[in-house]
Amino acid sequence: MSVPVSKKLMSANIKIFDLGNLRQTDWVLLLIITLLATVGVLTLFSANRSLADTAPYYMKQLTFFPVGVILALAIMCIDYRFLVSLAPVFYGMLIILLIAVLLFGDEAKGAQRWLVIGPIRFQPSEQSKLALIFMLSWYLSTIGSKIERLPYFLLTFVITAIPMVLIFKQPNLGTAATMGPITIAMLYVAGCRRLHLFGLFTLGGAALPVLWSIMKPYQRERVMTILDPASDALGSGYHTIQSMITVGSGGLSGKGYLEGTQTYLSYLPEHHTDFIFSLLAEEWGFIGSSIVVLLFLLLFFRSMMAARTSQDMAGSLLVVGIVTLLAFHVFVNIAITLGIAPVTGIPLPFLSYGRSFYLTTMMAMGVVLSVNTRKSFFD
Repeated sequence: MSVPVSKKLMSANIKIFDLGNLRQTDWVLLLIITLLATVGVLTLFSANRSLADTAPYYMKQLTFFPVGVILALAIMCIDYRFLVSLAPVFYGMLIILLIAVLLFGDEAKGAQRWLVIGPIRFQPSEQSKLALIFMLSWYLSTIGSKIERLPYFLLTFVITAIPMVLIFKQPNLGTAATMGPITIAMLYVAGCRRLHLFGLFTLGGAALPVLWSIMKPYQRERVMTILDPASDALGSGYHTIQSMITVGSGGLSGKGYLEGTQTYLSYLPEHHTDFIFSLLAEEWGFIGSSIVVLLFLLLFFRSMMAARTSQDMAGSLLVVGIVTLLAFHVFVNIAITLGIAPVTGIPLPFLSYGRSFYLTTMMAMGVVLSVNTRKSFFD
């Protein structure tokens, strides 16, 4: 029989906040994060050579990192089981914010994704990914083996569908798409029936025509561009063609740091955000790009060690959800730059410029560190 997380907390008599957990920091994981963040700042410094901006992106990113580290370490000191017990509150607040975006959000580049509160401008869709992971961890750890029953299995997708639809309406297809893999991975770890997952994939394939019919024209163009980018080389296929040229021009060892020409001459737009991996490949080549990919793989492997050693389901689910989220971002972002996935605006963790996603990523790593410091349910 499953016991709700909140009741477990009461019976365990644990500390909700403990600075002593800093002594148990996974320094290897923190080192990997620092290396990726350093690569991000260096690459943004190169990107800024071709961007006219009074406040350079690399300087802004340089301020995000210490703030993110502080957030991560603060979250590490909070017992993740306490945070999971508050998951319905976080989830409800984010749903309200996503509705507010559709009603009062700030519009830019044809999308309504930002909320402005005084001097603060942020994207609730980024925080909603972490809120969904907490909500699913709470739900799946609470119902336990009941996930094998079809009604409980389907309710999981209702929980996911609410923020997903609200984000899709902004429109923000890339962020909405991240929630699907997160849900599947967490369901698998929670012990759902494989037959239910197979049925889900079958229904998903059958629903593709419906999804195609509700997609906006520019979203359809991005998908079709993958089949033949040259068919609209100066339009929908421009980003894909220029990205492939940029990546290919780097060769084995790259042109050298600060020596990229495709990005410096602004042939490739958005090379400080969605296409930053193209700039990395141009200057550092296949070898440098492979090292960065290896760092990401080490990050995921080290994080999954925390999931394996966690002795309660909530901790394992949290880490699996976070790793799936970041791995999806890495895989899709690199696939876009190589021209094998449609352009969907998926940033690369720790490298792409963007305050909301950067800080959300650091908060997520703080959760992983929190799980890693608590190997046993009863300390």
